[in-house]
Parts: sequence; structure tokens; C-alpha cells
Amino acid sequence: MILAVDLQSHEEVILLGKGLGFGKKEKMIIDLDKSQIEKEFHTFDKKIKEEYFTLLQQLDEDVISACEEIITIAEEKLGKLNERIHIVLTDHVGFALERLKNGMDINNPFLFEIKTLYPKEFEIGKIGAEIIRNRLNTEISESEIGFIALHLHSARQNKSISETVKDTRLLKEAVEIVEKALDYKINPQDLAYYRLINHLRLAINRMEQDKQVENPLLDTIKQRFSLSFEIARDIASHIRKHKDIKITDDELGYMAIHIERLRELMKSNNE
Repeated sequence: MILAVDLQSHEEVILLGKGLGFGKKEKMIIDLDKSQIEKEFHTFDKKIKEEYFTLLQQLDEDVISACEEIITIAEEKLGKLNERIHIVLTDHVGFALERLKNGMDINNPFLFEIKTLYPKEFEIGKIGAEIIRNRLNTEISESEIGFIALHLHSARQNKSISETVKDTRLLKEAVEIVEKALDYKINPQDLAYYRLINHLRLAINRMEQDKQVENPLLDTIKQRFSLSFEIARDIASHIRKHKDIKITDDELGYMAIHIERLRELMKSNNE
């Protein structure tokens, strides 16, 4: 890997490829065969470029190459990702491999939520696990695949990983509020679980973007599904504490429908 300047465009670029830097000296003018270059990394953000180049000097080229392959596939399937993905994903994978080498594996507490909320990113994470196995001869767990998916989703949404983790934790806690109120453990494989958690995610997104929805059945829902509506209110209160957003009664009505489905599922399973 080398940091170079294209003499035609005068643009600074990081070039990745086996042995590219071997025998090269600072300010040397070189002519490279394109077949030698596995990946070019362009960015107009000087800070990102400096951080990335520092990271390149700390990690094995095979790790960097594997991560760039994962990012390339992710951008083909998800569209352009935030440039910081080159730093955060590579740093995460490098650290994860070090942990595994020392016999340490970290459990992912949001694995079910990640699979449900970010299925495309999780599928790319599984492809990433194959790349890591083939290139680096290392098997990573489903928990690590989930962490890769989180990083990809953050880059897709232009959010920091801490924001994405916070949002995912909030949705997990919302489900726990429902479980506690109903005294029922929800199976993450159930369609009702999938519908509830996805509705919660979309409702939060709408409220963050100040998008309003109308619920023509609101009065009926409040009357017929009063318990589910009260549980929805508890969820809204919890979300407001952590996100400083107010979820409207119209949104709560739709949320109550999903909670009512879970109540019906609970009844049928208990019969």
C-alpha cells in the first residue's frame, strides 16, 4: 500500500495491492501496472485520509484487502456508503481478529434485532465472513457478522456507530416493555415480532423527520385495544426520554395494532 499523487489529475490517492510499497521511497516517481492495484481509495476529506493511512500502517495488508472487498460488495448492493466506513469497519475487523486470536469472542446483545431490522446489511455481513474465512483463514461468529452489519447500516444512514447502537438498543427495550406488560416472551422468529419492531423503527424515523401519519381508526383502536394502546403509550414515553421526540396518538394507534397481534398470539399459544 502506498500514498501517492496522480501526476495527471494531481489528486492524492491511497493504493492497495500486494507489494506495492516494496522498494519504493518517498517522492519517488513510479509507473504502476493497473493489474498491481487491488483498490484505490480517494477522498477529499484530509482528516479521513490521514486516519485511514495511519490504520493501514498498523494492520496486515490481507486484513485491509478483505475489508475493502466487503465494502466494495456493500456499495454494489446498498449504494454509496459514508467514507468513514473504510476506517471504522477495517479498525473493527482488525480488532475482532486480535480478540479471536487471544481466544476472546464478544457476544452481540442485539443480534436478533440486527437480523430483523437490517437484513440486507446482515446478508453482506455473512458474505464478509466468507471473505474473512477464505482470505484470512479465520472463522468469525454470527455476533461478529452482526457487528459488521451495524457498521454497514451506520455508513448507509450517515450515522455514527454509537447512534445506530443507541437506536437498536432502544428498539430492543421497546420490545422488552411489551414482554413485561404481557408477561410473555416474544419469539424473534414470529412474524408478529418482525412487524412490531419494524413498525417501531419506521415510526421513530418518521417522527425524527417530522412526518405525520393519520389513523382513521384511532378512536376505535383506543376503545377496542385499550390495553395495547396503553402499552404503546409506555413505549412512546420511553422513546421520548432517550430520543427527545414525541410520538403522536395516530402512530400509537398503529403501534397498538401490532401489540394486539402479539396479545392474540400469546392467547393462542397458551390455549
